[in-house]
Amino acid sequence: MKRIVIIIVAVLLLAGLAVGGLYMGGFIFAAPEEAAAEEPAPEPTLPELPAVVYFELGNVILPAYRGGQFRNYINFVFRIEVADEATVEKLRDRTPHMRAALVADFSVAPIETEDGPADFDDATVRARVLAALRRATGKDAAGEDIVRGVLIDRVLPIRG
Repeated sequence: MKRIVIIIVAVLLLAGLAVGGLYMGGFIFAAPEEAAAEEPAPEPTLPELPAVVYFELGNVILPAYRGGQFRNYINFVFRIEVADEATVEKLRDRTPHMRAALVADFSVAPIETEDGPADFDDATVRARVLAALRRATGKDAAGEDIVRGVLIDRVLPIRG
């Protein structure tokens, strides 16, 4: 009697595992193919991105301090986000003014490095550069800031 009960339990267990495998594999209890074919999946749409043009402001050498003591200079290449190509032409004429504004701003309060020669807070430097460039370039005829954003493209520490 025990053998019959064990065999029945084993057969039911194997049948349950087989049904579970077929269900997980999608062979049974799956949606009919006709229903799936009638409802097309919606196509994903990407949002419209505004046109962005970058102006490269290269070889800006700014001082870096660590622990309140001068450590070195850092050579930056910034990519400045502007609205269009006409604005890029305006900024090419203002390049010396923008460099002077950055050097003046960072000479008063230099970049504070932590461990290495170029270990600084990226977000803080970008925010300070953006503020200094907005002061140096002013506003356009529509009253909007010419400089929309700043990216740090390259960083090269220079021993002072």
